[in-house]
Amino acid sequence: MMGKLNSTLGIVTTAAVLLLILILVGNREIIMDSVEKRRLPTLDSDFVVFYTKACELKDAEACNELGLIYDHGKAGEDVDYERAYTFYGLACNLDNGSGCNNLAYLYDNGLGVDENNWHAFRYYKKACDLGELEGCYNQGAMYYRGEGVTRSRYRAAKIFSNMCEKGIGAACNDLAYMYAHGIHLKKDIFEAISLYSDACQYGDASGCNNLGNMFENGSFGVAKDRVKAERFFIKGCELDDADSCNKLGYLYGKGIGEIKSEEDLKLSMKACEKYNNAVSCYKLGELYYTKNKFVEQDIYESIKFFEKACDMGQSQSCKRLGDIHREQDK
Repeated sequence: MMGKLNSTLGIVTTAAVLLLILILVGNREIIMDSVEKRRLPTLDSDFVVFYTKACELKDAEACNELGLIYDHGKAGEDVDYERAYTFYGLACNLDNGSGCNNLAYLYDNGLGVDENNWHAFRYYKKACDLGELEGCYNQGAMYYRGEGVTRSRYRAAKIFSNMCEKGIGAACNDLAYMYAHGIHLKKDIFEAISLYSDACQYGDASGCNNLGNMFENGSFGVAKDRVKAERFFIKGCELDDADSCNKLGYLYGKGIGEIKSEEDLKLSMKACEKYNNAVSCYKLGELYYTKNKFVEQDIYESIKFFEKACDMGQSQSCKRLGDIHREQDK
């Protein structure tokens, strides 16, 4: 499974001012020389007013920040991909690499604009040419998949290798995948493990999860190692990888271990509440049911977690709910 690199996302909305907008869609691309004035809604946030003024004055970074706000619904504004597209386009036309990468992502995923892989590849390339490393990685990923450009595993591997050396974790992960499966490159499991480890160290959750799975299952000739698997799943879960969080619940749920540290509590809470891991919910139910040093004893909170786990088919939780009600009926 290919790794994924999310662009950093940030801040927007706009005051009742005339903004120079550069986006005319002829041939579905952004034309730098075509300018129209558009009135934008009044905004309450002072910083947005100043960002808008800066963008009017052709400050590329301010334009990109405004795009980020609409992209992710920051500063109290709703998500508006069409406006994000407008501001990213303006930033990219002003040679902001991050703006080009973000614009390419919208084209790549059909957000605020019709999906167009050719334009996505073009703007990822421009982002890369402007020194945006994420754009370079994404360009490599498109070469790998053959989207918007003729597929070239050779070029993909070359780009992944270069970006991995520069600390882009997703590139290390994808190059490791190619080595592990012998895709274009000679199969080399030791090189794959090394690259997955680099990916994990650089903060790519997929790299951590892939290592965890290898050591859990003993795949690719790797000796099973429960301790190493747990270590990588913990790291993956900390990086918000749902599968890693779930593996921590299911893999270590036989004889189900209790929560013994603040770290266990943190991971179990995330796995239960964010990723609906039934075993983690059960462990939290047990934790709240008894006196302990991590949380205040609370039978109602305990029941809440047991009920959630029971609804997901965790049998021990259903039994514990029965025990609790039985005790109360005495």
